Amino acid sequence: MIFLRFSIALIILITTTQSTAQIQGPKGFSQVYSERLDEQHNAFNFWLGNWEVTWKRWAGNDEYQPTNISQHRVFAALNGKALIELAYEDSVVNNSKTAGFSIRYFDENLQKWVMFQSWPGKNRTSFSSLQGIHHHKRIQLYKDGKTIRPFRGNPIGTPYINRYTFSDTHQESFRWESSITLDSMKTWATLNIAEGTRLPDYTSLIDENKQWYTQGDGYNCSDSILTPLQPFLGTWSGEISYKEGNQKNKFKVERVLKPFLSNCAALGYQINYKDGETQKEIIFVGYVTGSDQWVFYTLNDRMGESHKTFFTKQMSDEVIFTKKDTLGVVSSGNLNTFSWKINKPNEQIIEGAIPDKNWSFRMDLKKEDE
Repeated sequence: MIFLRFSIALIILITTTQSTAQIQGPKGFSQVYSERLDEQHNAFNFWLGNWEVTWKRWAGNDEYQPTNISQHRVFAALNGKALIELAYEDSVVNNSKTAGFSIRYFDENLQKWVMFQSWPGKNRTSFSSLQGIHHHKRIQLYKDGKTIRPFRGNPIGTPYINRYTFSDTHQESFRWESSITLDSMKTWATLNIAEGTRLPDYTSLIDENKQWYTQGDGYNCSDSILTPLQPFLGTWSGEISYKEGNQKNKFKVERVLKPFLSNCAALGYQINYKDGETQKEIIFVGYVTGSDQWVFYTLNDRMGESHKTFFTKQMSDEVIFTKKDTLGVVSSGNLNTFSWKINKPNEQIIEGAIPDKNWSFRMDLKKEDE
């Protein structure tokens, strides 16, 4: 959730009922979706489904003025480990689009919910994260920051804490608000209020007229932002080869990465078919205009593991991503770097190693006809 204008860009194939999770086509994103969250982390179960949200913005004193209405589609993913929110503002059907999404999961090491979000503006992309807990029937997530404009007499660069709060959560409605404090949580100012009402339409994601996805339309971001990533987009399949000491292993893999957020980023998934089981992960790749770098975010379906974030300054046909613990979360695993390169126009290779553990992997992928 966020108080900016909403929209969404993502290819999704989903069933028309909540009780089943059939795959519509072998390459549908629905392969990573789940019916509900894992029972150990079900504080957000009330939020699953389709919502209409009315937004109100602080207008001075104790007054809040309605600003817009948005629709949100919220579903579980990764065998119930994570929750994904997709949203668009009502004006999207009138050719006024913005884009964004959020993904959150319960980090067992922190014993907190961790939320990753990206809500780009016109040719401006970013990402941020919040953390928090469920307590007394409220979910409160926090993030630190510094003001980018004067605020209530405070100069630019003033440290603040932003808080998102879910309250009055019911099966058919909820209240959400965004608040800010500039005095170390002594006092809070509520900036935005959102009131959600559940919608019965569970199939709206497959209605193209509502434009839940705006793949490659360039409304928010010009094609040039994703141009360096273009060779890596699409549907790919191949093999992963692992080496650990004298042990070697090889298994099939499928990877999908598509433009979304109205051409501002890419979202996809990877599925490893190992020993008769599937291992799934969400992949997000985007350019962060503020810091002039690319972020590679991934979260897998293994309970107890945190997300991982890797960064690089420049995308090319051969690039090195370096892990950087950010968002206040220590990334799982010991892999610090990986290389990602296009070997031929329709072939890519991904490699990484942990030298002191005598461990390495190589992924050879070929692009499929789409």
